[in-house]
Amino acid sequence: MGKGDARAESRVVLLDNGSVNPDSVLAGRKLAEALSNRIGEPVDLVSVAHSDRIPAEDLDGISAQVWDAYLAAMAESGVGEVRVAPLFFGPSYALRKAKKLAAAVETRESHLITRWADCLVSEDEEEGILSKILSGNINQVLNTIDRGNPPPRVLLVDHGSPFPEVTERRNLAAGRLARVLGSRVEGIVACSMERREGEVYDFNEPTLERALEGARKEGVKRVILSYLFLFPGRHAGTGGDIDQICQSHGWQESELLKTELIGFSPRLPELLQARLVALG
Repeated sequence: MGKGDARAESRVVLLDNGSVNPDSVLAGRKLAEALSNRIGEPVDLVSVAHSDRIPAEDLDGISAQVWDAYLAAMAESGVGEVRVAPLFFGPSYALRKAKKLAAAVETRESHLITRWADCLVSEDEEEGILSKILSGNINQVLNTIDRGNPPPRVLLVDHGSPFPEVTERRNLAAGRLARVLGSRVEGIVACSMERREGEVYDFNEPTLERALEGARKEGVKRVILSYLFLFPGRHAGTGGDIDQICQSHGWQESELLKTELIGFSPRLPELLQARLVALG
């Protein structure tokens, strides 16, 4: 980000959780560039945390930006407004933390206003762009399966969250996806990669582990794992937590098929643009 850009009156931010995986940051930058091309103004990729631990040499010589330092720089340079497109499916802990940081900066720097677009799963739309992204990813897998076989069950898996509002958004996405796919699949089961212990977090059920066990017990012959994840990392990447969970339950590659990650969809910039347009 050059000095001239920093002194613009308004900035657009693509805000993600952050990662220590350089590939995730580089993929995020490509997404920010694609969004910039759609809206006709610069877009800064900023992470809530973690990404600043990656050496700059692993990021094409450009250090990752993190939210607290970015806000401080914008306030110092006189930027009046930051519009944020969150790369979050729901109001997660990291997004809540980011909003609190922004509110604290606004209290100190009265000239700086932060405006927030909706999450990727919106309560205000029906079968919109995200449903089309998810169904498109699943249809790509379905097209590789012999139509003579029984329809597969889809497991829509997210990380899992201590906040029920996040899980409600995931379940909302699952219901919309079921309406779009119809009889092409046996059903949609929303599940969590992991969850915290205690009854208070039972809203995360079923976990991916229990969803796989349930499918096996119910005689389901084939499962499609639909990722509610953006980019590869220690959870959704090759050999990551989700792969290990699947392998530990004995599902063969021909029985358990996986979709592409959402972050690589060519329609994701369109979705983010729609969120910014709705922001006004």
